Amino acid sequence: MKAFTAIVKLTFRNALRSHIFQLLLFVLLLCIVFIPNAITGDGTAHGYIRISLKYSVAAVAFILSLSAVWLGCYTMSRDIESYQLHMIISKPVSRVTIWLSKWFSICLIHLLLLAVASTVVYFAVVWQFYRQPFTPEEKEKIENEVMVGRRVFMPEFPDVQAEAQKRLREKITQLQAQGKNIDTSAAAQEKMLKELHKQVIMERSEILPGKQHIWQYQGLPSNHKEPLYLRYRIYVNKVSSEAQRITRGLWVIGVPRLINEESKNVFEQKKAKGWELFYTPYTQQPQQIMCGVFHEFSLPPAIISPDGTAFISFVNLDSLGGAIFAQPLDGPKLLIKKTGFAGNYFRAVCVIFMQIAILAGLGCAAASIFSMPMAVFMVVSYLLFGSFAKFMVGTTYFGSAADYVGYYVGKLLLLIIIPIQDFEVTGFVASGELIELAVIGKLLLIYFVYRALPLFLLGIWLYRRREMGLVIRK
Repeated sequence: MKAFTAIVKLTFRNALRSHIFQLLLFVLLLCIVFIPNAITGDGTAHGYIRISLKYSVAAVAFILSLSAVWLGCYTMSRDIESYQLHMIISKPVSRVTIWLSKWFSICLIHLLLLAVASTVVYFAVVWQFYRQPFTPEEKEKIENEVMVGRRVFMPEFPDVQAEAQKRLREKITQLQAQGKNIDTSAAAQEKMLKELHKQVIMERSEILPGKQHIWQYQGLPSNHKEPLYLRYRIYVNKVSSEAQRITRGLWVIGVPRLINEESKNVFEQKKAKGWELFYTPYTQQPQQIMCGVFHEFSLPPAIISPDGTAFISFVNLDSLGGAIFAQPLDGPKLLIKKTGFAGNYFRAVCVIFMQIAILAGLGCAAASIFSMPMAVFMVVSYLLFGSFAKFMVGTTYFGSAADYVGYYVGKLLLLIIIPIQDFEVTGFVASGELIELAVIGKLLLIYFVYRALPLFLLGIWLYRRREMGLVIRK
């Protein structure tokens, strides 16, 4: 344990001597001081707090992640190339202890920096919130939509894959009945299935003029007494941020009412035997809605039925007769308060620290066998491969064989590579959406235990087998 502590202290001193690390600390200081005070937002109090919070937390996460990669590669390779490690391993200290102590010290350094930076950002945002001359309505909106942790409930969506496969079988049967030639290759079948999958999603998302679409939500707390919030974004004519305009529509909510069972005599009380749903307009007049941007409004808790379900409908009353599209990722989402702003913010900090610990371990693992420039290159390449793989898997257009190759290569890469964008949680904090503990546990299990830990063990094994006598300083 003495050796472990001594190496941790030595790593602290070496880190502070690194000019790149000092530069990153200076940039971090500028970010946490100037970003919350320099951002003006979109002109609204709500947008000001959201953008200030999002940019500040994102800047802290980026700089500390970059610092973790650099410091992991720097400390491991510097001790080898400067022959300091040669003296350490001559003593009764295992290389496993050396590797773990260096990784632990880097994580500890960045944990302290993250704690200080996140605390400063938190109080800076809170101070800006109370310092600005916001109206009571604006403050209430910010407290309900940003400075809070709200659990997200998405509407039930049909099994798109099953529907697409059903349509594919029907299309093949129809073409065979017409005597047409059918390409039965796996690539052609996959392409047709992808097109039908996209078609089903488009049909489920489209609301024709004068028609309505009903969304059903399940798993809601039936005893909830506080207001709910509906967050949505719709598009008119096409799903694109360009050429969007104001449309008209009417929100309709389903209110459950208990059905009482008639008593058999005057001495018995009425008993509830179930409930029925009554749809009622949320507003007296249709609303004007700007398409392509998010909107949010409150709903009464009375829409939740005794079995924890809720029904919400939207009627397309566009004055120009345009079709309205509501994408599945945009909801509409039902948001219910679960925790305060501090609790949700702390969860975001935990996710950021997990990201930093993984990057520090990757840097140490790469520097266990490579020189410092090569180690930095390997880690950066690893992260870029993860980002590219995530992009390739998300494609929906397959025009040639290269598209299929890229798609399946991306699927294969995601089995072994960590897409760092999955740790992006600043959007959740800025939108007041709760970062679920299940999500944090999933990130810990899949990315830290299943992906990062084997690479750490590989780095330790290579570090143990590395021949230090072959290291020659030029």
